[in-house]
Amino acid sequence: MTVGAEASVPIKPMKIFIAATLAVGAIRFALSIAGLPNGTVKYASMTVISTAGAIYFALACQNWKQRLKAAYLLVLPYMTVEVAALGYSWATGAETIFHAPEYSLGTSLRVHFFGHLIGGLSWEPLTVFILMQIVAFFKPRKAGAAS
Repeated sequence: MTVGAEASVPIKPMKIFIAATLAVGAIRFALSIAGLPNGTVKYASMTVISTAGAIYFALACQNWKQRLKAAYLLVLPYMTVEVAALGYSWATGAETIFHAPEYSLGTSLRVHFFGHLIGGLSWEPLTVFILMQIVAFFKPRKAGAAS
């Protein structure tokens, strides 16, 4: 079985968004470990990169299958950084911005870690996908294009 073009996500832009998320996540982690205050570190935001990616792919993808794949591909590097940083904090006891009270919602480090691990493979990409579908719904259509 071959997968047609209808299932293909634009590859080059996706690689750029994945690399940007990983780079910003690494910077965020490094700044946090270096002891900078969370009020400063928060500006190294993977969420901004992911949001820009979600908007871009909502408009660039041609159908829901592409957007679903794009949503998972956008969340995976984010989740990888989060789980790695939370795992570091769990293993070493070192505090980082990743488990700051404003991001952990009062949960334990263990619950926060597993929450991101499970959520990153389930509800988080599905939420991004739904938001992408909403954006795509309002995408301007070409005149005379078939529905």
